[in-house]
Amino acid sequence: MMNKIQFEKNNDQLIVYFSGEIDSMHTMNYRNLLVAELETGKYKVVVMDFNRVTFIDSSGIGLVLGRYNQMKTEGGKLYITGLSPVAYRLFELTGIFNLMDYIKSIDEILVKVGEHHESDENNV
Repeated sequence: MMNKIQFEKNNDQLIVYFSGEIDSMHTMNYRNLLVAELETGKYKVVVMDFNRVTFIDSSGIGLVLGRYNQMKTEGGKLYITGLSPVAYRLFELTGIFNLMDYIKSIDEILVKVGEHHESDENNV
């Protein structure tokens, strides 16, 4: 599976789809792309979908926490979804779910953030 990040945008809502591995080799590029997108300041809701992620390490958790802090500073909310059972446990052990909501299914996301239209894809 190719490592990539894809954005789906709808007004003030952004869904970020990750595919492949999120490790120290890929995190910096993902971080740069996310920071640039979030710095537009137009998003109030960001959802990170890890459904197609095969591996995530501590640098991936750092990526999520950094974007959580960025959204919090700008008055927005960050949600995560699609974690494998192992990744979920890793996130749970860090206490990250005390800061942000985990949404179990894409259906719940669509209810929370509505339809999305525009798509950007970045392969890493």
